[in-house]
Amino acid sequence: MTIPESTIPTVDISPYLTSPSSPAGQAVITSVANACRTSGFFQLIGHGISPSLQQKVFAGSKKLFALPASEKEKIKSVVAGRGFEILGDQTLQSGAKPDLKEGFFVGPEIPKDKEKYESYKYPNNWPSPSLIAEVDLKHPVLEYRQQLCDLSLVIMQILAQGLPGGRRDIFDEFCTDPLAVVRLLHYPPQLDLEDKKQLGAGAHTDFGAITLLLQDSTAGLQVRKPSSHSEEDIWINIPPNPHAYVVNVGDMLDTWTKGVYKSNVHRVINKSGEDRYSIAFFFDGNLEVVIKPLDGSEDKGGGMTVREFMDERYAKSYPK
Repeated sequence: MTIPESTIPTVDISPYLTSPSSPAGQAVITSVANACRTSGFFQLIGHGISPSLQQKVFAGSKKLFALPASEKEKIKSVVAGRGFEILGDQTLQSGAKPDLKEGFFVGPEIPKDKEKYESYKYPNNWPSPSLIAEVDLKHPVLEYRQQLCDLSLVIMQILAQGLPGGRRDIFDEFCTDPLAVVRLLHYPPQLDLEDKKQLGAGAHTDFGAITLLLQDSTAGLQVRKPSSHSEEDIWINIPPNPHAYVVNVGDMLDTWTKGVYKSNVHRVINKSGEDRYSIAFFFDGNLEVVIKPLDGSEDKGGGMTVREFMDERYAKSYPK
């Protein structure tokens, strides 16, 4: 069952960016914390990311996904979080068909000068500049990644202050040298709308700390309504907003805060008859930090490092 309108809140972060300690800046903390304690989702505006840069990344993304299958195969992802993800590579929902999407992962630029790399710290796998000029894809995506990383640091600071005790520095170690990845996404139209086992992205929660998603003009993102007493899940449509990032809490932050901030289930179904593009940014923190509930208790997942946490989740959603 779906309901037609979004009920997730919209938060204007600009007062906090201007003056964090002002009453308006403090109100941003309250609004973000309230959203993350309930649905785990909110729309973020006033973030300062250039619309021109966003459109450059979308334009480069469309060129990338328009490449022939043979060229996509050459840059196929063979390690977690880098390179091209072929249509059907991932299955996010148990019992569903492989996701009807393709993607492209980009991390920080790392020289290809080693025989062996530390996990999650691999070189990027760009298409040949003869196919897509670096100014059309590589350069804008790397600039975009850095700007989203900077914005995520601010959001993590806000989230820290929204927890009981309100310590601004509680995530500082986690935010040092973070695992932070851009994922360009393309969802072809779903041809069989009656096939309930075929989704663009199956129902899932995100792996890491926070996700920032920029949608194009084509709808498809749905969030499960929390605290529903219906026997059937109720799905909230999140309409595209070119000025907003859809921000959500991931499982890592849910575990760390022992459910104070909630990682909620969401999915993508592209019923538009058109191609859908989005740009996801995953902020997953320092790989060596240990994830334990902040209240000092032990819980499932407690004691894992970020690296171990991510290893476990990748293994489940990318069946061999």
